[in-house]
Amino acid sequence: MTKTRKMLAFIKLTRIHHAIMAVLAVIAGSISSIPWIQIIDQYTKNIVLGSIVTILVEMSVFIFNDIFNLSEDIINDPDKPLVKKEISLNEAKIYGVLTLFSSIILSIFISFESFILILLAIITGMAYNITLKKTGFLGNLIVAFNTALPFYYGALLVYVFYEKKIVIFYIIAFLTALGREIIKGIRDIVGDKKAGIRTLPVILGLKKSGYIATFLIITAIILSILPLMLVKNIVGYLLFILPTDILLLYSSLSISFHPDIANASKHRKITLIAMFLGILGFAFSNI
Repeated sequence: MTKTRKMLAFIKLTRIHHAIMAVLAVIAGSISSIPWIQIIDQYTKNIVLGSIVTILVEMSVFIFNDIFNLSEDIINDPDKPLVKKEISLNEAKIYGVLTLFSSIILSIFISFESFILILLAIITGMAYNITLKKTGFLGNLIVAFNTALPFYYGALLVYVFYEKKIVIFYIIAFLTALGREIIKGIRDIVGDKKAGIRTLPVILGLKKSGYIATFLIITAIILSILPLMLVKNIVGYLLFILPTDILLLYSSLSISFHPDIANASKHRKITLIAMFLGILGFAFSNI
């Protein structure tokens, strides 16, 4: 295998696009907490280090996710690097350990609070990979918790421990991610049944799970109105949040009417695009 193909396989293994979104969420959390000029003047080092730590955590958790989920991925996602043996299991373990411990060490140089939060993210993420994924909905809650966590981490990097906007952004991201995880469960129902993973689609069926995902996402859409009373730049916020809400509404209604594997696969991608736009809306809300 050429070096280029190996690198592409590594990028796919680590899901680097998720890491980039997480970094944007960290920046959005920081900008939403204090004026961006103050961030540049006082907290540039924290943001840079915090962004690197975030990337490393995301990479390590996703690497170990593929390691522990190899049997399910053979059924649900045969195009993954470990399934196709583009990267060996031993190589993946080395990459995972290196990124994990690097993130912990770097977080210590930021602050004690940063170290604790990163440790929490790693512990819950690894617990999900090792055992909690098989619990189904509890595993979904852990994923949603960690997906929304970068917003609070961004605030923490500028030493803001409570801010109304961040709480609202966190809840919106959490509900959206939870709905998206249920959609993923619809997509992966065949492999999850064989692996004994008790997701909502496995327990309740596709139709009821589709309704629950729709309810969660529409609740997030409704809550996206609340920041209008708090943000500095309403136009910047709406510029990205409106298309976000439209995409999420489209996906949630579609999955409610057609909760099948093919449709779930399609809307899992659409909801990811919507979440990316939502993060940009959060970031521009205070510029």
